Formats: sequence, C-alpha cells, structure tokens
Amino acid sequence: MAVRCSKCNGTAVIYLPYGNENFCKKHFVDSFERRVRRTVREFRMIRKGDRIGAAVSGGKDSVTMLHLLRGICDSMRVPLVALSVDEGIEGYRARTLQVAKENCRKLGVEHKILSFKKEIGITVDEIAEREERMRTCSYCGVFRRWILNKAAREMGLNKLAVGHNLDDAAQTILMNFLRNEPFRLARFGPSGGIIKHEFFVDRIKPLMRIPERESAVYSIIKGMDIRFGRCPYAHEAFRNKVRCFLNDLEEEFPGTKFRVFNSFMSVRDVLGEKFNTNETPMKCKQCGELSSQEVCMRCRMLEELKFEK
Repeated sequence: MAVRCSKCNGTAVIYLPYGNENFCKKHFVDSFERRVRRTVREFRMIRKGDRIGAAVSGGKDSVTMLHLLRGICDSMRVPLVALSVDEGIEGYRARTLQVAKENCRKLGVEHKILSFKKEIGITVDEIAEREERMRTCSYCGVFRRWILNKAAREMGLNKLAVGHNLDDAAQTILMNFLRNEPFRLARFGPSGGIIKHEFFVDRIKPLMRIPERESAVYSIIKGMDIRFGRCPYAHEAFRNKVRCFLNDLEEEFPGTKFRVFNSFMSVRDVLGEKFNTNETPMKCKQCGELSSQEVCMRCRMLEELKFEK
C-alpha cells in the first residue's frame, strides 16, 4: 500500500524523519524551495546591486543551488555567473564539469571554468603522487578556495555562493570542535565572516539548512541528470570519518544535524566577538592574496610540496 503525503492524498516520495512527515513530489518541492528562499532572506544573502558568483562543481548540491539562485537572482535583477574548478582528477572531474556546463547552458548562465594546472601549476592527481604530503583533501580545499576567491574578485563579483548543505555544516562544526579550532568556527556561518576586505569575496550558503539527502531527491525530481558519486580522494579526509559518525547518529536520533547546526548558531555571535581582532589582514608577500601571516597557506603548501609556480 502506497504511503500518502502528509499534505494531500497524493503518493509520498520522501519521508522526513526529523519532522515525521511524508511528502509527494509537489509538496516536497514547495517545502524545499520555500526553505531555501527563507534562508536567503533571513541572512540577507542577496541584495539589490550584488553581483553573484555560484561555485558549481556539477554535483547535486551545487547544481540544485544554481537552479534556485537563477530564479532568485532573476526576480531581483541581480547578475549571476557560475564558476567551476577543474582540480585535475582523472575519471571524475570531467564528468561533473560536463553536468555543470550543460545545466548552465539550459539556464542561460555564464559559465567560467578554472583549473588547478593553470592557476596553481599542479593538479590534485599530481599532488597525490607525492610521497611527502598531507592528506590530498587538505591541499585541494586550500587551493580551490584561493582560486575561486581570486577569480570572483577579478570578475567584479561581490559574493560567492557555495553549495554547502546541512550535512556539510554539521560536519564542519563538529570537526572544528574536535580539532580545538574555535577561531575557524568564528569565521563560519551562512554568510560572510569576521573580516570585511575588498580582496575577500563574501561566501553565502543558501542550502545550509537543507539535508544532503533532500538535495539529492530534489535534483532527481527536477531531472537535473546528476552523476552521483564522491571524489576518489574523499576516503583520506577527516571529514569522511565525521560524516559517517553523524550519519549514524542521525539514523538513531533524527534531527541531530539540525541540533548541531542550531547549537552553533546560538553561540556564533559570541565567537565572532571573541576572535575578531579588528586587525587589517596582510597580503601574502608571495602571491599578494589575503593572509593571516606573511605567507599564505596556499604558498606554504606549495613550498612543502617543493613546487614553485
């Protein structure tokens, strides 16, 4: 016997255990889009006069975000540009970049592809071959953020939207607690950060209250033709351990991820006050980008790899 939607008599396609609700396609899509728009409004992520960049990897979250942002930006007459990064991961990234390219074409969104090889001089696959290195994901995250910030600024964009969902947020919060890095948490949140500087493009996260599973279901219902799968280097990351831990907790105690996120949001302002020194950030003496030290993390990592751009 088919399970019925909690809002109507239609056939349910998804069950939301944290709310004990079943939704048909229509009511799930309505709920999903309403929650994203509410998040954008609550944190004033998009305003008149903004120029928005969307970091689009080609995965379910970034493509879903792109589709929703297109509607929001069009209604506000705010320019939207998609940015994708090719990290150089053979057998993986080319497929997702094709998804990103095709969705941008369908939506009529300008699309710019940036590459590790061109911007940094080395690919993720080449990094993985080095014997003396940290986990591959450590380099990838730093280099990708550096590339996106620089490109967005040079394109005249003042905000960069990233497809971080609720799962990503809960994982990040827990990881920073486990690593005893509250100063990183102070910079984390749905939009912006502690420091305002012309060299730093503010991040916004429209999907921050959307569970990963729901983002996947939404992309399927909307026929986005996403190729599901994780990066082949994901198993190396500390985040993967935290992801499994939180998923187990969520399975037994529905709503755990929301509670982790909401607990963080209740103390975020206090963290911001404590760790905001009001100091003007430095510019890296090697690459000229913003840094908390004389040499930024990107340049230090390249030195550790004994690689010079």
